[in-house]
Amino acid sequence: PPITQIIPILRATFSLLRTFLSQASRVVVALATPLLIFVPLVSRLLAPVILVFHIVLDATVYTPYTIISSVAAALYPLYMFCGVACIFGAVLGILGRSLVT
Repeated sequence: PPITQIIPILRATFSLLRTFLSQASRVVVALATPLLIFVPLVSRLLAPVILVFHIVLDATVYTPYTIISSVAAALYPLYMFCGVACIFGAVLGILGRSLVT
């Protein structure tokens, strides 16, 4: 059958592909290693920008979120009390109206 003739071809192809990818990864690592010298330099050059971004993000996002979540957590019992009171009042009003009529 023709399928048995394809299996050795596929096996050889995958073996060649595995060898190529193994060697390619070694070449990429060897070429990228000298570029790692520039990582500390770039991080030191970008440090002021990152610091300003962090301060702006802290002032515009994190602090308001913390304040709003703290206020919401503090007012949650009052919110629940008013919600339950409104629901209970509505149910009591509907039942009272249906009993009177």
